[in-house]
Amino acid sequence: DVMEYARDGIHLCLNRIDNVVDECCRNGHGFSRRQEPKKILFECGHRPQDAIFEIDDGEVECDQEFVLDRVIIDTTCLKRPIVKIEFSSLVAFEAEDEEGAEHEVEVDLLFKLIRNCNGTEETLQTWRYLKEFDVENNIDELEVEISEPFTVTFCDRACPGCCEYKIVVTGRDFEGEFEFLRVVKPDLSALAIGLCDD
Repeated sequence: DVMEYARDGIHLCLNRIDNVVDECCRNGHGFSRRQEPKKILFECGHRPQDAIFEIDDGEVECDQEFVLDRVIIDTTCLKRPIVKIEFSSLVAFEAEDEEGAEHEVEVDLLFKLIRNCNGTEETLQTWRYLKEFDVENNIDELEVEISEPFTVTFCDRACPGCCEYKIVVTGRDFEGEFEFLRVVKPDLSALAIGLCDD
């Protein structure tokens, strides 16, 4: 005789005879269970923070790094879990170049997806955001103001367990005199399913 219920978003089965909780309803205690739709886990990021780059007299300061968002997902109850990570944000900046016959504005950012499972941190994927404006004709100045989405997705075949994923942005190279540079409205989410779940 089996009783099924949900606790903390995890589907559990309780064998009333042995009074044993069988996570994920594994068929290891001599009882069978009915066919059910596959379990899908979904988690949203829980600490989003805008990246506001420090600017000193028009120059973006070197070696700035920001954690934009992080999400924790527990796939312990899934067999051969696959986790899909989705991230979206807005990159916004305003810059100009008034010097010389050639004018250039450039923003070069590196986004990293980092996974931490059981204290082991690993960079899973990197994406580059590069925006360049070069003008060689005789104009007085080049002014650029941009606000555009930056979105990425990634599928991770991780071992079952509780892992944290985070998105980090780092400034790489900049040209021009900046009024501001920001990565805003970060949103990170994780969706997981077991490939071998019944």
